[in-house]
Amino acid sequence: MTQEITFWVLAVIAVCGALLAVWRRNLIHGVFALMIFFAALAGLFLLLLAEFIAAVQILVYIGAVGVLLIFAIMLTERVTGDDGRRVTARGWLWGLAAAVAMFVFLLLPAIQKADLSQTTQPIKPSVEALGHQLMNPYVVTLEVLALLLTAALIGAVAVAQGAQEKEDEADDS
Repeated sequence: MTQEITFWVLAVIAVCGALLAVWRRNLIHGVFALMIFFAALAGLFLLLLAEFIAAVQILVYIGAVGVLLIFAIMLTERVTGDDGRRVTARGWLWGLAAAVAMFVFLLLPAIQKADLSQTTQPIKPSVEALGHQLMNPYVVTLEVLALLLTAALIGAVAVAQGAQEKEDEADDS
């Protein structure tokens, strides 16, 4: 009973964090809401007795990705500014319709065909086996993602330096 209550509390926190991350107009507040979502997700992994995945969730997503997003926002703050421009997307209704269509056409048939009645023999989990399962088929994807995040950070620094140089030229004139 306690696990069920904990699950529902963490699920509500995760959904609220995700919704706040999408709806907040202030980007910093959106990143912090995203970090709340990631923390609730780590708690859900702990309920599944996946301590390693929960630790990775905290270290990688909250620690690395969250801090990277905050740095990127802080570096580009002068470029975007806070001059009252609309920050949210105008076509959010089309995005919602596309997400629902994606769920209905791709995920729903897979859920309906899943045979959950089969019992499998429990396996003894180990970090080594988990590492092999995660890294063998996805190592190239992980490396491309790391390069993409590095390029995004370098781009944010370049844009911020360009804006600073333009301000310096304007002040000199």
